[in-house]
Amino acid sequence: MTAKTADAVDWHESIAESFQAGYDHSPRFRERLALWRDLIGRHVGAGDRVLDAGCGAGTFSFEAARVGASVNAIDGSAAMVKLARTRQQELGLTDIGFEVALLDSLSARPEGEFDVVLSSSVLEYLPDLKGEVARLVRLLKPGGRLILSMPNSESLYRKAERIAFGLTGRPRYFAHVKSMASATELAALYRALGVAPVEHHFYAAPPGDGVLATLGEHRSKTLLVMVGCRI
Repeated sequence: MTAKTADAVDWHESIAESFQAGYDHSPRFRERLALWRDLIGRHVGAGDRVLDAGCGAGTFSFEAARVGASVNAIDGSAAMVKLARTRQQELGLTDIGFEVALLDSLSARPEGEFDVVLSSSVLEYLPDLKGEVARLVRLLKPGGRLILSMPNSESLYRKAERIAFGLTGRPRYFAHVKSMASATELAALYRALGVAPVEHHFYAAPPGDGVLATLGEHRSKTLLVMVGCRI
C-alpha cells in the first residue's frame, strides 16, 4: 500500500456512514443509484460472475445480486465493508462475498475470471489510471463487460474545484483525487486495452447547475460512467 492509497482509504473510513446515508437523503445519490441500477439491469445477467472493485458499502453489489449474479466485492475500507455485510444480512442476499482488500490484490486472481467488472468512483484515487483499468480488463472474459465511473474532467465545476483546492485546500476530498477523464479520453483508453466502448452517461449535477446545464451535460455533470465489452 502506498502512502497515497492509504490516505484515500483513511478518508473513506472517516466518511463511510455519512457517504452511505447519502443514498437515503441526497437527490444526487438517488440519481446515481437509478443510473447504475439501469446499467446493471441491462448488462448483468443471471449466473454472471461479477467483481465489484471498490464496492464501498455494497450498494451496486446488491443490485447485481438481485438480478441473479454471483458477486465478489472488495474495498480497502474496513468500515465500508462492515456496513456492506450488515446490509447484506438485512437483505438476505447470500451470493455476495465482501472482502477488505486493495485493488492491487486483484493481480493474483486468474485472468478472465469474471463476466462483469464494476468500479464506481474508485480509480480517481489511484495515480496510474491506465494501469488500474488494465488490471480490471485482465479479469474479464472475452465479451465481458466493464462498467466504471470517475470524475468528468470536462465538467466546469470540477475545473473550479481544482482551482479552489489549489488556493484554499478545499474541498478536502480533492487532496486524494489523482485522475479524471473526459468521455473521449476514457473511450480511447478502453480501446487501447482491448475494450470496445458500448455507451456512456454523464450524471451528478453540481450545486447551482441551472446555468451550467445550458452548456450541455459534458460540461455540467460531474461524473462519467462508461460501459465497454472486452474484445
